[in-house]
Amino acid sequence: MNLPYADTSIIVKSYLDEPDSAEADRVLRGLGGPLAYTPLHEVEVPNAVYLKRFRGEIELDQEREVLEALRRDLRAGLLRRPDFLDLRKVFVRAAVLAEKHSPQVGTRSLDLLHVAAALESGSADFVSYDLRQRKVASAEGLRVVPRTLKRKV
Repeated sequence: MNLPYADTSIIVKSYLDEPDSAEADRVLRGLGGPLAYTPLHEVEVPNAVYLKRFRGEIELDQEREVLEALRRDLRAGLLRRPDFLDLRKVFVRAAVLAEKHSPQVGTRSLDLLHVAAALESGSADFVSYDLRQRKVASAEGLRVVPRTLKRKV
């Protein structure tokens, strides 16, 4: 199954009212189907929401609403776990990507893990606003969405 892969920040933007949330919603809706939701997302997306409450950016009730919306979307199939994803292969591929791209691009480990997970799960599309992540994804043959950015992130 070829599911588009979105990085955590764009998923979180689609569940909260933040700068670029409307754009994130438009981009994700434009994909026309469910998104891949991997074990990396299962840790990072809720944790990003918890960190927003820790920083005072959202309240407890907002945190609960977002987490419940995530669970609903998983049950409804809007977020879908890839049929098979071997995390060992994801980490091995991320290490290869690090050697190949990080000296020139400056990618972080988790960004490389997301690109590797997209590749290992068979995604053709990689949705991100992160410039470094986009460079690596594009260099590895993924179609980067959106095609252009309105501003540098």
